[in-house]
Amino acid sequence: MKDISLERITIQSLLIGLLLIPINCFWILQFEFNRWSFPTYLVPYYNVIFCLLLLVGISMLMKTISPSWALSPTELLVPYLMMCMASSICSHNMMEILVTSIGHPFWFSTPENDWQNLIFPHLPTWLTVSDTIALRGYYEGETSFYHWSHITPWIEPFIWWLLFTIVLMGIMFCINLLLRRQWIEKEKLTYPIIQLPLSIMNPKSHFWRNRSFWLGFLLTGGVTIINGLSVLQPVLPSIPLKRILNLHSFFTDRPWNAIGWTPITVHPHLIGLGFLMPIELLFSSWFFYWVLKSQRIFSSAIGLKGLPKFPYASEQSFGAYIAIIIAVLWWGKHHFYQIVINLIHPSKNQTDRADGISNRVAVFGIFIGFSFLCFFSVKAGMGIWLSVAFFFLYYLLSMAITRMRAELGFPIHDAHYPLGPDHIAIISQGTKKLGPKNLTVLALYHWFNRTYASHPMPHQLEGFKMSNQLGISKPSFNRNLILILILATFVSVLSTFWLILDSFYRHGSSSGFYNWWGAGGFGRETFGWLESWLLYQTEWDPFAVGAVGVGFLFSIGMMLLRFRLIWWPFHPLGYAISSSWGIHVWSSFLISWIVKLTILRYGGLRAYRHAVPFFIGIILGEYILGSMWNIVSMVLNIPTYQFTVG
Repeated sequence: MKDISLERITIQSLLIGLLLIPINCFWILQFEFNRWSFPTYLVPYYNVIFCLLLLVGISMLMKTISPSWALSPTELLVPYLMMCMASSICSHNMMEILVTSIGHPFWFSTPENDWQNLIFPHLPTWLTVSDTIALRGYYEGETSFYHWSHITPWIEPFIWWLLFTIVLMGIMFCINLLLRRQWIEKEKLTYPIIQLPLSIMNPKSHFWRNRSFWLGFLLTGGVTIINGLSVLQPVLPSIPLKRILNLHSFFTDRPWNAIGWTPITVHPHLIGLGFLMPIELLFSSWFFYWVLKSQRIFSSAIGLKGLPKFPYASEQSFGAYIAIIIAVLWWGKHHFYQIVINLIHPSKNQTDRADGISNRVAVFGIFIGFSFLCFFSVKAGMGIWLSVAFFFLYYLLSMAITRMRAELGFPIHDAHYPLGPDHIAIISQGTKKLGPKNLTVLALYHWFNRTYASHPMPHQLEGFKMSNQLGISKPSFNRNLILILILATFVSVLSTFWLILDSFYRHGSSSGFYNWWGAGGFGRETFGWLESWLLYQTEWDPFAVGAVGVGFLFSIGMMLLRFRLIWWPFHPLGYAISSSWGIHVWSSFLISWIVKLTILRYGGLRAYRHAVPFFIGIILGEYILGSMWNIVSMVLNIPTYQFTVG
């Protein structure tokens, strides 16, 4: 008989997650603001995996005292997902941008830039901080946040942005509830990213006893220790990893110099993560990277001076993402048709109640949440039709990123600006037609559109898949999990605001204590673009819009060929990520592809399965020892070895 207690969310697991959220936020802020290292650009997050392993170790010790004290897989899954949500929201790609930008224009306004006349009239006062006393302490430091004169100006913007964030996340939950049955149970997607945390928390996986796992762990763990000691004592030798060289330095003449920044990297943990990915995406990821480089060389060779933005890489990628998600939704049309039928004619035996929340409630949540986001945007100054189009495209792109993670598990999907719906609005309408109010709100929304590297939506769906893999089928579990992850959203927003403001009022954002991003870099980026949009007005860009269409049609063509030709080696998601900053690690994925192809060709599926523990060991060797160097850096306040892609 199944132990029902394993399907309950216990108070113990909830308290563990709540305790670890501010700890993980502190960890992330320390490295992304102080040490130029970015834990949240790569999934699964190494800080979360380290904390999960720590919980497993504590559970093992408790089990020796009393078996009933050990943490069940459910009690490990809940804090893991809470930490993932918190890390996504706190990150360099979301809340850090917001907190460090909402007071920027008022502090850095000068007679020379004339922001008082150019920008101030269009800024919603309820979403920004303009109080001089509060901003002086924030930027100059040597004071405390805990004075009412400092706290009060932040309260109203915090409440509004908190509400906005919870609704933004809530809609994602509702969409994932509609996608869950199709993508998890019917299509049975593989979700490669969850293999690592599942192996850690599942008591039935015995990779700890596998010799090849320990070989991989000792190999990369040893390299990480050596490189860490070399940072502390430069006289000691190091093993060159990460960015070894830049091919651009070898190509100095036209047209070859158009290749641009092209690093060769060796990231062992990425090689390990790549080994868990499908072979066709591994191939497509580095292949289309070089297709894009070839386009740039070609444009330089023929002298396309009239099209300085050619090959419009970001626009092609956006078109590819939209094509992929539309095609995927079309393939699942029978599932979504059934949802519509159940909405019109509800049945007492609806299968969607197995999810804990009915499809009717999920659709109603999407409608109410979407209406709130549009109301919020209109209140801030955006036009109603632009707000509808903006969030419609935003959630389409979010679903495409979620699909990428569910099907292929690509670990770096930054989709870096210019790629989001804000850029699409500008190229399709032009800044002149959009007007200052719309442009100002687009700038304020930069915080969740700058990149999609740490997007929260894939973590939500992966949580449903992990519970399915662990055999947790009770409907109340999914319902309670959603409520707990919304609570995690609230606590992570609160923790991020509190940790940033507490630190900045003590040290000063502009004092030189923080790196470029912590010292107002996000604000300079956000309002620098807004200033440019307002001063240098543009018309719509037909070539950029055309590039979106090219990316869309090319991806649809590839998907049709994949559907008809089983041997077709090109995956459109490899094309979609070709313009991403994260694909600069192409050489690490090339190594993964060569190794995996060789094992599958000469050893078959059995040899691949035997090799998986070795590559999990490779990942964890860097993750665990790299995290320990992180802790040394924070405790002793010294620079240490950073193994990440930043």
